Amino acid sequence: MKRKIIPLLLLILGIVLIVSGVALKINSKNKELKAIEKFNNEINLSEIKEENNKKVDKDKSKNFKTYVKKGNLGDEIALIEIPSIDLKSVIVEGVENEQLKYYIGHMPDTAMAGENGNFVLAGHSSFVYNEIFNKLYKVNNGDIIKITTRNKEFNYIIKDKFIVEPKEVSVLNQKDEEKEITIVTCSSRGEKRLIVKGKIEENL
Repeated sequence: MKRKIIPLLLLILGIVLIVSGVALKINSKNKELKAIEKFNNEINLSEIKEENNKKVDKDKSKNFKTYVKKGNLGDEIALIEIPSIDLKSVIVEGVENEQLKYYIGHMPDTAMAGENGNFVLAGHSSFVYNEIFNKLYKVNNGDIIKITTRNKEFNYIIKDKFIVEPKEVSVLNQKDEEKEITIVTCSSRGEKRLIVKGKIEENL
């Protein structure tokens, strides 16, 4: 009798784990979609207000940057799109587990979108969390990374893609004379890090 019960219990446990994993993934995706919708609504509201005022506030970009720098971890700061891999998600401030569980995180103390320096983003690619970057390995040089803040859009052109050890942090270095983006995620096995780098496309 025990020989029959044990395999049955293992089967039930396996099913529970699978269902739990799927439920977690669905919950993560729902949070991401709601955040995207919320940010899109804020962008649209901002455009309406600007039209009503019939003038352009030259300090908006500066003010937005200041807001983000002083904002709390988890604040939505931009949308990211990579058309070549059909990716669209929201970027939040911070790269702690609570942020990366559902979203793409912006590494504090690195440049903001459009600024001189290195705009560093991180996100998961595994099934355990919201696997936002699970297709990142498919991007090619020349592909576009589109970043939309509340008041401006920036296009970055992918220039390089490579694998590094987890302790290799030189990819995060800031180069004040350049406007670049660096995306960090886990490699396919999770043992190393996949790095994608791009340079801003000027005169948009």
